[in-house]
Amino acid sequence: MTKPAEPNFDLLFNPKSIAMIGATSNIEKWGAIVFLNILMGGYQGKLYPVNPKGEMVFNHPTYPKLTDIPEPVDLAVIAIPARVTKEAVQECIRKGIRMAIVITSDFSETGEEGARLEREIVEIARSGGLRLVGPNTMGIFSASARLTALMPPVRPRRGAVSLVSQSGNIGTQMLGWGEKFAVGFSKYVSSGNEGDLRSEDYLDCLGRDPDTRVILLYIEGLDDGREFLTKARNITPHKPIIAYKGGRTEAGTRAAKSHSGAMAGVKEVYEAAFRQAGILWASTTEEMLELAAAFSSLPLPRGNRVGILTRGGGWGVITADACNELGLEVPPLDESIVRRLDSLLPAFWSRGNPVDMVATMGMDPYIECLEALISWEKVDAVISLSGDAGPLAHLLPDIKKKAEGILPGDKTEKIMQHVSESRMRIYERVCQLVEKYRKPVFAVGTNFPRGKGTGKSEFALAQFRTPERAAKAAGVMYQYYKFRKAIDME
Repeated sequence: MTKPAEPNFDLLFNPKSIAMIGATSNIEKWGAIVFLNILMGGYQGKLYPVNPKGEMVFNHPTYPKLTDIPEPVDLAVIAIPARVTKEAVQECIRKGIRMAIVITSDFSETGEEGARLEREIVEIARSGGLRLVGPNTMGIFSASARLTALMPPVRPRRGAVSLVSQSGNIGTQMLGWGEKFAVGFSKYVSSGNEGDLRSEDYLDCLGRDPDTRVILLYIEGLDDGREFLTKARNITPHKPIIAYKGGRTEAGTRAAKSHSGAMAGVKEVYEAAFRQAGILWASTTEEMLELAAAFSSLPLPRGNRVGILTRGGGWGVITADACNELGLEVPPLDESIVRRLDSLLPAFWSRGNPVDMVATMGMDPYIECLEALISWEKVDAVISLSGDAGPLAHLLPDIKKKAEGILPGDKTEKIMQHVSESRMRIYERVCQLVEKYRKPVFAVGTNFPRGKGTGKSEFALAQFRTPERAAKAAGVMYQYYKFRKAIDME
C-alpha cells in the first residue's frame, strides 16, 4: 500500500472551511443530522454543503460537485452510500483536500467485500495525499474550533480531556456523560474501522497537543500494537493515558469483529503491555471518566498517606478500608493535629483518622477541619465526605416540589438559595485549598460547573459518587506519580 503523507491534524481539529458531501435537508439522513450538528455547535468557519440535486440545505446554497466550490477546503465530511464513496474520495483529491471524515459504514465491519472496498478507497486516498478518519465513524469534536461534526446531538463542556474511541456510540455517550462526571473535553475522535488513520496516529497527535492534559482511549483492538506502545511510552511520562479495553472475553471479541472490524486480542496481554507503557487501566467506563476528572482537576499526591474527613463514623470506616485495600496508608493523628482539631470540634470527637466530626453542622467548621487536615505534613491527600453543603444538598431537587403547600413560597426560595450558596462557597474554598497546599482533595458529592453565571465553563474540581470511588482515584493517581518518579530517576 502507498506510503501515506504525514497527517495534518490541524486541518481536522481546526479547519477554516468544511465541505459536507451528502448534505441534505432530509432529517432522516445522516447528511442532514451531521450538518445540523455542525451548525448548532457554533462552528464559525465556512461551511459548504455538496449535493448533486442543488437544493438549499438549512438556508445554505449547495454545490453539485465538490470541485464547484470556488475556495479552498480544509476538511471534507463524507456521508453518502459506500458504493459511491470512492468517487467522493477522488473528488477530494482533485480539490486538493488533505483530510476527510468518512461517516459512511458498510465496509470492513461487514465482511470481505466491504474490506476490499475499504482497502481500495484508502489506497486511492493515500496516493493522492488525502488522510481519512474512519470509515464507519460517528465523527469528531473540537472545542477550539467549536466543531461538533458528530452524528448524535451532544454538546460537551469544554475542558482538557481528549478521547479516542473505536466505538462511536460509546465515545459520544461518554462526551454526554462528561457533565455528570465533571469532565470537560478538548478533542474527540470516533476512529471507526481505522482503515487509514489509526489509534496510534491520534495518540501521537494528542500527546503533542498543548490543549490536552489527559488522554482517554476506548480500544477494541490494535493493528500495530508495537507502534502504539512505543508512542504511548513517549507520552505517559508527561501526561496520563487512561484506557478501557473492549473485547476482553470470547463473546466480546466476536462482537468487536462484527462491530468495527477489530481483532480484539487477549485481555491479559493488553493489560500487561499497557502497564509496561505506563497506561492506566480502567475497569469500567464510569471509572474511566472518574479518573479523567481527577487527573484533569487535581495535583498528583506525592505519597500514599491519606487523611479522611467525615460527618459520620460509618463512612469513615468504609473509606479507611477502601484506602488500605488499595495500598494507601491512613496514618494516625499526632498530638499537633489533635490539638488543632480539638479547638474546632466537640469534646467527644473521634481524635483519630478518619476525622469524624460527629455530625457537626455548618460549613465553617467543615472548611476549618479540612484545612487543618490538608495542611498537616503527614498526609499527601484528603478524602472529604459529606462536605457537599451538608445534608440539605441532597434534598435540593425535592425541596421546591415538596415544600409547596407546607412553607410559604418565599421561605422555600430562601432555603434553596441558602443551600446553593453554601454549596458554591465550600466548592470554591476546596479549590483554593487544593491550589494553596498542592495536595488533592477527593471530594465525595455531586459535580457541577464552577462559577455559574460568571462565564467560566470548565470544571475546577472532581467529585466522586462514593468513598470507594474516591479512594480508587487516589490510588491510581499515586500509582501514576510513582511511575513518573521512577522514569525521572532513570
